[in-house]
Amino acid sequence: MELKMLKPLLGIQGHVDYLSPLDFLTLMAMPEDSSFFSSDNFRACVLVSIIETLRGFVDIYGGYNSFPEIFMPMPTLLLELTEEENMPNLLKEKIRGVQVFIEEKTHEHHHMLRQPLQLRKQKPVPIKLFNPKFEENFVKGRDYDPDRERAEQRKLKKLVKEEAKGAARELRKDNYFLFEVKKRDEAMEEEERAEKYGKARAFFQEQEHAFKSGQLGKGRKRRR
Repeated sequence: MELKMLKPLLGIQGHVDYLSPLDFLTLMAMPEDSSFFSSDNFRACVLVSIIETLRGFVDIYGGYNSFPEIFMPMPTLLLELTEEENMPNLLKEKIRGVQVFIEEKTHEHHHMLRQPLQLRKQKPVPIKLFNPKFEENFVKGRDYDPDRERAEQRKLKKLVKEEAKGAARELRKDNYFLFEVKKRDEAMEEEERAEKYGKARAFFQEQEHAFKSGQLGKGRKRRR
């Protein structure tokens, strides 16, 4: 059995009559065994379509930060393609145009759009010093802050805090007073209720004793 090496599918072996992108509608109407599919003209048209499609992708992805990583292998492959022996000159020019276009875009990304990280330039901030300040005639409770506005705000905050404490203290006193009044009223009501209950109980006990002793009803005249 003899093994044959496969030739490149798009390798041009002879003369090319014309160059144009593929018309896919026309290709779909051709029979499968058409001799056009095995001709150098077909291979050249396929290469033209591929080169123009590649240029379109370069235009689309030209603004992406990952452009160099995606398209950097392409110029080497395109250069090898232009070195083919039977490659038409017009097709070589198209390939070189896309190759140069990719190299320029890659150079633009590396030297213009991609800037190396740099330390931000700023003036050194001096270290804040906290030197103690002593007052010769110190008075307890007096504010010696040189910023009068800040001292006034601190004074107002202290007054507000004291007023809030005083208001809370007064509310507690009022609540205690109301509780005592309510408690006293409840005690008086309970005392009155017990007194009424005691009087009623004493009355009934007296009536019961009189009934048992036979004194209940004496002194009344019998009706005829």
